[in-house]
Amino acid sequence: SFLTKSHIIPNGIDKFWFDHINKPKEMKENSEIKLLQVGVVTKNKNVETTIKVTELLNERGYKAKLDVVGKIKDQKVFDIIKNSKHVRYLGFKSKEDLIQIYQENDIFILPSVNETFGLVYAEAMSQGLPVIYTRGQGFDQQFEEGMVGYSVPHDLVEDIADKILEITKRYNELSENCINLVHKFDWSGIERKYLEIYEKAQLPK
Repeated sequence: SFLTKSHIIPNGIDKFWFDHINKPKEMKENSEIKLLQVGVVTKNKNVETTIKVTELLNERGYKAKLDVVGKIKDQKVFDIIKNSKHVRYLGFKSKEDLIQIYQENDIFILPSVNETFGLVYAEAMSQGLPVIYTRGQGFDQQFEEGMVGYSVPHDLVEDIADKILEITKRYNELSENCINLVHKFDWSGIERKYLEIYEKAQLPK
């Protein structure tokens, strides 16, 4: 059937990330939970939900903060960021600056409403950050659930907060998995896969 002959091949991330791959990160129990969201600031990228999650974690007695990186495309969303006390807006950043920001944070979160693939998840993995991604959107199904992070419904604040706490319990293991598995997004391996598929494909005579 068509499906058995289908291959889903991911996009690759820039070689820059593999040239600067990080060591697995560690997180001590009960330390501050440093969340990071990278992407244009729009309603679709759903930073409002991420802010609510950060607030909920603080209400539950955890210390949590959120860094947001990306161009402002929606002033209303930006106003919400500016008025949130656990959130820092860092502006748009180059790859070189982003490396540093990834390394200063613990968990990458991007609960977009719609996401075709989202290379930023893979970039975060290359720096050892476990990831929170939207269920049923582009990055979901790239890995087994709980392997490099968790999928979440984009609008369920409680569920997302629970999954973040789940990551903190298994943090060191997940960070190591991210570093080991990010090579799935290395273009040289992806090109090899394409070649294998082309070679196996028998054109009808």
